[in-house]
Amino acid sequence: MKLFFSGVPGLLIAGSIALGCAMGTHAAGVADEVSVIDPYVRAVPPVAETTAAFMQFLNAGTAEQFLVDAATPAAGKVELHTHIRDGEVMRMRRVPHIELPPNKTVSLEPGADHIMLFDLSTELKPGDRIPLTLMFGDGSSKQISAEVRTVERRMQH
Repeated sequence: MKLFFSGVPGLLIAGSIALGCAMGTHAAGVADEVSVIDPYVRAVPPVAETTAAFMQFLNAGTAEQFLVDAATPAAGKVELHTHIRDGEVMRMRRVPHIELPPNKTVSLEPGADHIMLFDLSTELKPGDRIPLTLMFGDGSSKQISAEVRTVERRMQH
């Protein structure tokens, strides 16, 4: 499986993932305290080069944690993003991390925080599943599988 990492922190995290893969499906640490609920990727037409992944995180720990990166063999580049209001226009912006407060659920959803997948390497059809590696601030990681879905909901402006 080929994984892609964005930025210098991604190179440091790559070693953690390699260690995590040797130990099983994830490296111990924050990944053990954070549950991932209902992960999915937006289905796009075959000519599209980008899409987004959405899910909810439940941090069962007692300290704030951070999602700092993600990777998938289905995309050449992966970034964490949010939407901000710029005058009357909503714009996507890359963010260095997504905060996961203790004992709270954080939703990644259309029009808000999400994981962008660029340079898609394969057609993503509804019902397919793609692997995602989620990387946390302590260097731990979690492997998940996200279903490809048609998303009808429009972004809120």
